[in-house]
Amino acid sequence: MDLTGSVTKMFSALNSVQDVRFGVANSLISTGVSLLEKKKYKEAAGALRQATALAPDNVDAYNMLAQAYQKMGKKEDAVKAYVISLKLNDGQSAVHMNLSNLYIDQKKYAEAQKSLKAASKADPADPVPHYTLGLLLQQMEKPKEAEAAFRQTIRLAPRDGNAYYGLATSLRSQGRTDEAIQNLQKAMQFKRGFDAAMVELGRAFADQRNEPKVEEQINALKALGTAQADSFAVELQELLRKPKITGVVTEKSSLNAAMGSTPLVALDPVLFTQPGTMKEFSMTFQFDTSMDGDSVTNIMNWKVGRSSGGAGGLYDNGLYKPTDRASFILPSKVTYNPVNQQATVYFPLYQNEDATGTIDTKRLTFKFMGVDQNGKAMDTGADEYNAWAQKAF
Repeated sequence: MDLTGSVTKMFSALNSVQDVRFGVANSLISTGVSLLEKKKYKEAAGALRQATALAPDNVDAYNMLAQAYQKMGKKEDAVKAYVISLKLNDGQSAVHMNLSNLYIDQKKYAEAQKSLKAASKADPADPVPHYTLGLLLQQMEKPKEAEAAFRQTIRLAPRDGNAYYGLATSLRSQGRTDEAIQNLQKAMQFKRGFDAAMVELGRAFADQRNEPKVEEQINALKALGTAQADSFAVELQELLRKPKITGVVTEKSSLNAAMGSTPLVALDPVLFTQPGTMKEFSMTFQFDTSMDGDSVTNIMNWKVGRSSGGAGGLYDNGLYKPTDRASFILPSKVTYNPVNQQATVYFPLYQNEDATGTIDTKRLTFKFMGVDQNGKAMDTGADEYNAWAQKAF
């Protein structure tokens, strides 16, 4: 009996069967690719699953299957397919990147970091894994670690504007604004029309309260003429915007400021006929933004007194009668309604010793010297109000 010949025929038959299986698997992969291109993702996944069953060591089949699952929104299945592919061949940098992106979508940041580090190990010359890692660490509020990742990106791609932009964001998060500005300027040198870097530069200048430089970035963004750049310009304009007094709420104010120069007795014909008496009045002011409650209610942040000309007019037309009582006004308390963004200033008026006191209610000026909820100081063109001007100035 010829055993050698029998064994040879058996292995030949096995190889023939294996060749058929591989051939069918390759055909199914081709079909899967075609179906993916036609956006028939469910059918593509079916063909590719069959391919992996026939050729369980074919990494392309698993990678294509993962793509089909992603398109179907089956992220967990996509992860499993990529994991199998990488077990077969761990040197696939692009697959590690795809897997990391899936993990990031699922907020599995620890797994994403491992995949990104594996991607950089598989292809040490590729800057993308380091850059993506930097973005992830920045998102995780780990700016110091993000800085290291971005610096490695720059070492691998020294003329990549995105790398300098990423580094700048991590530096700004650490309060290193000057360094951030330098790197943003480099980013814009290497990448013209880089609107994300331009708005970040504007933010950095705003951190330094350098308003002219912020304005430069606003103008540069507007010059790009794109919807996104315009949106960024609006954001920077909002950073420059300062809180304002927009007017007085008459119906909530007990002082009739429209009376003008008048005897105190006209404000209360009963009480102020008596010498040395006092009555508390109020004025309610409207702000255009949410204010810092502690700042608004601090009476030391309010000044009430005579106008000295300009937009507020000249108090009592410059007569300054000896009977005037405006110089004796100090707020007694201030309340703030955060819902309506309104402040009510309470203040006393004192009658003099012979009951002849006077006051110019129209030119009695109220000034606020505090801040809004973001710590912004008042717009100096709208931090005062009196009834003569009928608007903030």
